[in-house]
Amino acid sequence: MTSDRARDARPSPSAIIDNLFPHNAHVVGGYDPLPLQLPAESPHFHEIAAAHGTYAIRLQEVGESIADEFLRALGRVGGAAHSHPSGGGVDLIVFASLPQVEALRAQLLTSSNDLQRLAEEVVAVLHAYHRTEFSLDCGGRQLSVGLRPLVMGVINCTPDSFYEGSRIGERAAAELGEQMVDSGADLLDVGGESTRPGSKMVSAQEEIDRVAPAIEELTSRVEVPISVDTSKAPVAAAAIAAGATIVNDVRGLAADPELGSVVAAAGVPIILMHTRGSSERMQEEARYEDLLADILKELREALGRASRAGIGPEATLVDPGIGFAKTAQQSLIVLRHLAALRSLGRPIVIGPSRKSFIGEVLGLPAEERLEGTTASVACGVLTGAHMVRVHDVRSMRRAASVAAAIRSEGVGWIS
Repeated sequence: MTSDRARDARPSPSAIIDNLFPHNAHVVGGYDPLPLQLPAESPHFHEIAAAHGTYAIRLQEVGESIADEFLRALGRVGGAAHSHPSGGGVDLIVFASLPQVEALRAQLLTSSNDLQRLAEEVVAVLHAYHRTEFSLDCGGRQLSVGLRPLVMGVINCTPDSFYEGSRIGERAAAELGEQMVDSGADLLDVGGESTRPGSKMVSAQEEIDRVAPAIEELTSRVEVPISVDTSKAPVAAAAIAAGATIVNDVRGLAADPELGSVVAAAGVPIILMHTRGSSERMQEEARYEDLLADILKELREALGRASRAGIGPEATLVDPGIGFAKTAQQSLIVLRHLAALRSLGRPIVIGPSRKSFIGEVLGLPAEERLEGTTASVACGVLTGAHMVRVHDVRSMRRAASVAAAIRSEGVGWIS
């Protein structure tokens, strides 16, 4: 809950995404409404509690000269901060309520441009963190995101997906897609190249030959949006021509410089996933100075690539890339602290389905990771995921719905 003054002062979502946040601001902890039932004569309790609850906001590599003045201003409004040296200056973790952040911004309005920008960065990241509803234009079909978790069904038109049960030829894709929609899928994701760790790339033409016929058949048989899972511009163009209305790029526009232009020209949304390196060598890149901060920074860079390609901010989604250039423990950390990605102000997509981190915990092969996937999906929804990408649609639709009902304390879920 935010005050009218805070809402009026905040920049637009477009400004939030276009500004790449020079200090990688992100919320590492925030107020969670207290589960108190109060009499009807106390209607404003939760508004007051939310306004004065403390948030922890991290700022990286702040210049020492502006850090000192910023901390003095923060102290004057009653906030506090922890600071420690970093390679490019000072890292700060700011502890403040929304009214204190507003007061801090007001205090610094007449200060230097750098200080004003730092204060605006704090205001903007809190605005992003609090955003809960989004709308995606999928080829003229509006997809509401945030009211409830969306389930994306995975259709792998590949012979070498890590999960044997998901491998399917393009001829059977339509039947599987229909089954998934009947089981509760909100959209479908069709891929023609395995991106599991250690997999090898296939040519664009081979990928097109796998996905384009499947997508064309699917669009004639289901009403939900179809996504194409690709990092190649020619594949995306062919898939869109066949009826795809979303692009899911596991390489976050870092692999093919032409892909962003294809997406922008088509006016379709794009999912930007975090990874590092090629599929063959990505696990060698699972070395981070600060896991969550590095992922946020690199996703912001992906959002910047999208913006420069002409893709509107409201057409972007982010995915932390569970299992991609991440060890099993790092994947667990990402799921546990997924709420930090709300700082990007974009819908959050996760794909934990039957992945190896579950196998590391349970000691089980992909075929026996259904229950582990269920736990991961529930945890992801509770910590902020707006969309879950899964193989087992019916089970995960149920798990996501119950997790969302718990998160919202039943509002909108129980008649």
